[in-house]
Amino acid sequence: MEKLPAAKEQTLLQLINKIPAVNHVTATAIDDVIKKSTIPETAFGALGDILKKYAGATGDIQLSSRPTKAVVLCCGDHGVAKENVSAYPPETTIHMVANYLIYHGAAANSFADFIGAHLSIADLGINAKITDLPGLIDFHIADGTKNSAEGAAMTREQAVQSIYCGIKLARQLHTQHGVNVFLPGEMGISNTTASAAITAALLMEAAENTTGRGTNISDSRYKIKLATVKKILTTNSPNPADPIDVLAKVGGFELGAIAGIILGAAASHSLTILDGFNSSAAALIAARLNPLVKDYLLPSHLSGEQGHPLILKELGFTPFMKLDIRLGEAIGSALMADVLDMSIKAFQSMTAPDEKKFFMRNKIRRELIPPDSVSLTRKTFDYYTKTMPDLDQNAMELCQLRLDNLSKPIYSLGILEKVAIQLSGILNDQLPQDISKHLLCFGIKQGGQSALQMFKDLVDLNQAAWINSFVKQAASPIPPQTTLAMLTGDHSQMDAFEFGRLQGEYLSEHHHVIGISLLDTDIALADKLADELSNPNGILKWDKFNFLSQLSNNHQLLASAVLGAIVAASHNRSLVILGDRAVTAIASYAVQLVPDCGPFLLPIEPTLYKFGIKIPGITACLGIRLVEAAIHALNSMKTFAEAKVAVANDGPGAGRQE
Repeated sequence: MEKLPAAKEQTLLQLINKIPAVNHVTATAIDDVIKKSTIPETAFGALGDILKKYAGATGDIQLSSRPTKAVVLCCGDHGVAKENVSAYPPETTIHMVANYLIYHGAAANSFADFIGAHLSIADLGINAKITDLPGLIDFHIADGTKNSAEGAAMTREQAVQSIYCGIKLARQLHTQHGVNVFLPGEMGISNTTASAAITAALLMEAAENTTGRGTNISDSRYKIKLATVKKILTTNSPNPADPIDVLAKVGGFELGAIAGIILGAAASHSLTILDGFNSSAAALIAARLNPLVKDYLLPSHLSGEQGHPLILKELGFTPFMKLDIRLGEAIGSALMADVLDMSIKAFQSMTAPDEKKFFMRNKIRRELIPPDSVSLTRKTFDYYTKTMPDLDQNAMELCQLRLDNLSKPIYSLGILEKVAIQLSGILNDQLPQDISKHLLCFGIKQGGQSALQMFKDLVDLNQAAWINSFVKQAASPIPPQTTLAMLTGDHSQMDAFEFGRLQGEYLSEHHHVIGISLLDTDIALADKLADELSNPNGILKWDKFNFLSQLSNNHQLLASAVLGAIVAASHNRSLVILGDRAVTAIASYAVQLVPDCGPFLLPIEPTLYKFGIKIPGITACLGIRLVEAAIHALNSMKTFAEAKVAVANDGPGAGRQE
């Protein structure tokens, strides 16, 4: 990519002012399809809004093609690193750039690969002599910014140049590779210090409200960082009404470039998915330069940096995930792009001819509760409830050690690390891989119907299209991928428990991860059952020994079957994904009855995700996909030693990372 000439501010502002409004007609067309679907509009939750956002940004009125995605990492050093505000030495920036381009062992590499995205690495101002880094895009402005605690981080001309570089990069990726979904990220030691100062200046907030722990620094170093941010603001007096002035005085080259990518993507009718604190601080600059870009932005997760929610509120965004990710390499945004991918594929399936949807529905494996009643002995029940296995602590400790030494700040992958460790303990494997997954759904109808008619009554064609599309991307390619276990109302609780137990037993013998959901054409079924079991905040209403008796007959049977499946799958060492509010509530009672099954359960919404999806099975699929992402990162990333990256010299990583 060619070296850019110096950009004049007036030229930049003219480019920015030409950004068009999004195509609201396109978004309305998506809305019309959703409203005409047999699935209630409210059941789509946030997925409907996400689809409309993508359609409006790109102008794809029928969502006819899947996104072409690019993870774009902008890299640059910060003079303020001299103030000792990070857990890592300044040379980590160039080490990580080599990791991206030579060793391919960073989180950015792993997650770009996971979602099938193009990965671009750009040098905006790395303070190192760079030789033999294949693929590095040269937008070098200077050898890092100046120390903003002593004066302006850069000149105004350099700030303009950094934004222009980002615009140029976005346009070239769009033109040359057809990219229409941008996932900007960054690498630059001490850049959360710059972002804290940007946020404080533009939002006129106190430094205490915008300064977080970045790379997981110690208490003593946090005090230094906070004092440094205060000094930066006092020394430079950035003008909150002038975003370029703020960028020049307290920002970073890579943050200006991300602002430019957002602006350039909007000019190219492309969507940008925001990651964490740093990319959001850059988005704040872009939005102040042209408010229209907010319609081209999609949030992803809420980071651990305390200034992040302030920015999202200012932009009018609500994050969809809370995964405790503290890394600026487009991890949260990659997971969000994956959800967008699955949603577009499901939308396409929903608009397919009925013949195709019949085929999708028939791919679901069916199991009908046997007509005979069963008698569950106390001995059998005790076997499951009193011989629950322990997690393999040794495997978990070794898995934790590997995660701690992967080339990233310690604990920065948040929930993803916890999921990987949990699965390693369940499977007795410090490095689990090749995970087999399955979606198990329970539904109920009154007796007297044929099994085929029950199946048709339980599964709407459009539901089948969504389930099939999400399972296809989230679950194991080994068929069958989905089972519908059908109950009838003429059975006892014991029959239902045994039926669920057998389903859990069978599937856990063949699959490491099982997602469990309720399934019915009545979308409200799961919420109705959940409301009988718990309050809206998840607090259980009843005693663990008599909660079933508080339910209507059909709900008693569904709860009993889910309870049996959870107990059996946990006993057989499978990770159980809790796929809706009702299953989550039932699992909470299960843990009260059998505490040892707790470590085998993974609740998804609203604990980790906040999409509000009511289409059966979809939340469970998102949970399954989250597990897959965690395992992919565990296996594909390289350690500090393997990638030759400097380790932490402060915080919990110091002495732990090698």
